[in-house]
Amino acid sequence: MENDSGKSLTGSSYAADWQIPQGVTPSNWEYVQAAHISNGYDEFLQDDPLTEVDRQIISRYLPDLSGVDVAASAPTKPLVADFGCGNGRTLIPLLNRGYRGFGIDLSIPMLKAFQKKIGFKPERIESDSDSKTNECFWVQANLVELDCISEGTFDHGISLFSTLGMIRGHENRQEFLRHARRTIKPGGWFILHAHNVWYQLRHPGGLRWALGNGLRAIRGSAEFGDRESNYRGINNMFIHSFRRKELAKALSLAGFSEFDWFGVSPHQDQPVEGLPLGHPLRLVGWIVACR
Repeated sequence: MENDSGKSLTGSSYAADWQIPQGVTPSNWEYVQAAHISNGYDEFLQDDPLTEVDRQIISRYLPDLSGVDVAASAPTKPLVADFGCGNGRTLIPLLNRGYRGFGIDLSIPMLKAFQKKIGFKPERIESDSDSKTNECFWVQANLVELDCISEGTFDHGISLFSTLGMIRGHENRQEFLRHARRTIKPGGWFILHAHNVWYQLRHPGGLRWALGNGLRAIRGSAEFGDRESNYRGINNMFIHSFRRKELAKALSLAGFSEFDWFGVSPHQDQPVEGLPLGHPLRLVGWIVACR
């Protein structure tokens, strides 16, 4: 496997006897290797209102540059990193709007699906100067271990669909956020989505879960907000949900200092402006644009 554009991703994921990557649980490791997750991923998400909220907020901070002169030359186009890019659901539209893309994901099946969607063909990459594949890069990497990427490489960055919450352990999540801040140029936007832990109280058994999770956190066997659920045939998928102050503190410690908060309301395809009264129980999560 090569990690620059113009080279295809080949081979399989890590051998079975390798150590599971830092910050990844066994079930989440199974998830990133599962081909059935990448197959039909867009169809699975097409009715999810969060995808529309994503698009609207990204459009505010990363406006369409396709008609701007700077977009005429590929090397001068802003480079956007998608930390946890999946199959390119969010990054590919940005290529059509005058940006270059850099997709980072731990899942080989997802990255291959990304390449297929964009029409990447290694034998044509040198001759097809108009190909979108000349404006996009891919790398298989663990978000906790991005030391291979130089400081200030990206103009902007995005990390959506609760990618941050799939990293287990406060210090591991903090390390990823430090990498995001380090690799995004000063003044560049970082757009992040995370789930709201208090919304769990609205689910049946939510109070019991919160009490049990709180006790496990006190005992040191878990962090408050850690939970597991079955997802698309993967048992005990790990996800961490956040308190807003927890997320704000983590971003601040990573070096971000300017924040625009948007609420994500259940079954609503419009972002909630600001933080309305009672938001801890009303919002399923947040999208924050920071720099």
